[in-house]
Amino acid sequence: MLKNNIRKSLLEQGQRLSDKFFLEADLVIQRTVIEKINIEASKNNLLYFPFRKEAKLDLLIKEINNHQNNIYIPRIFENKKMKFNLLQENSILKKNKFGINEIMSEDFIDPFLFDTMFIPLVGVDINGCRLGYGGGFFDRALSKMNTSKIKPLIVGLCYDFQIVDEEFGEPHDVKYDLVITETNILSYS
Repeated sequence: MLKNNIRKSLLEQGQRLSDKFFLEADLVIQRTVIEKINIEASKNNLLYFPFRKEAKLDLLIKEINNHQNNIYIPRIFENKKMKFNLLQENSILKKNKFGINEIMSEDFIDPFLFDTMFIPLVGVDINGCRLGYGGGFFDRALSKMNTSKIKPLIVGLCYDFQIVDEEFGEPHDVKYDLVITETNILSYS
C-alpha cells in the first residue's frame, strides 16, 4: 500500500498550505508553461477542471484561446472509462460523481491526436510516473501510450511538495515527459 500512504501524505501536506501559496505558485507554474512550451503549435490540448488543490489553468486557457487552438477536457463513464470532450463557448457542464465539471457532448478525440496533454496529479515519482487519486481513469484511457513511440507531450503541473524522491511507478502508470512546479522543470523523456 505504498501508493496509498504516499497519496494520503501528499494530500495532507497540500491541506496545510495557504491559499496565498497556491495563488502565487499557480501563476509561476502557468507563466513557466507559457514560456517553455510552444502553445501556438499545440493545436489539440488536454486540460482539466482543477479539483481540490490541483494547479489552476486560467492563464494557460487564455493563451491557448489566443492562438485559437482546441481544449479538451476529460469525461468519465461507467466501467471506469475516460474520454476527452472538446470545450467550446457553448459547452454544457455537469458535475460528475466526484464533483468535477465535465462537458456534456459527444465530440471526443482520440488521445493520440493530442499535441500536448496537461494531466493533473497528486504526486510524481523519480521516474516521472504519475500518482493520481487511485481510480485509474487516466491510466486506462492512456494505456497504449506507454508503449508507443509516437505520442503527445505529457505534462504535469504541480507543486514542489508533490515531487516524491522514491520510485512507486508501475508499468500501467501514466509517465510524464515534463513536470513543471513553482521552482523546477523536470524532464523524464
